[in-house]
Amino acid sequence: MDSSTLLQTLLVLHISGFVTLAGTVVADTAIYSRVKKQLLTDKGKASVMLDGSGLFPVLIRISAIVVIVTGMGMVGIVHAFTDMLWFRLKMLMVLGIIINGAIVGRSLMAKLRSLLSADIANNAETERIQRKLNVMYIVQLILFLIVFTLSVFKF
Repeated sequence: MDSSTLLQTLLVLHISGFVTLAGTVVADTAIYSRVKKQLLTDKGKASVMLDGSGLFPVLIRISAIVVIVTGMGMVGIVHAFTDMLWFRLKMLMVLGIIINGAIVGRSLMAKLRSLLSADIANNAETERIQRKLNVMYIVQLILFLIVFTLSVFKF
């Protein structure tokens, strides 16, 4: 396999990984928007809905690994990427996606799950976590949009 074919194959896998990653985040966002309607009225239903998205973190990790490995492969073939402004900005946005999702999102979801499993109703804490999760999801979606835009309009 020549380097041109390998680069195209890596690009297809890279785009597929990013689409799967972003799609999973969009699906997770949609499920969360349904969950938050139930949080204060029916904790049991909200908990079941959250459990329904339990495989999303696994899919996100697998997609992220595919994106990282294929991205490193493409950079290994085309070293010039690292000198381009769009690529550097894209890497900052990807880092933001990772930090926002893996650190902020995971922590907030763990807190939300513990509140759902507790017998004591803490509406103020639930609403605080909801606000933070709303911001986290909006930031995630904006960062993905920026990554896609930078990848299309290379400058």
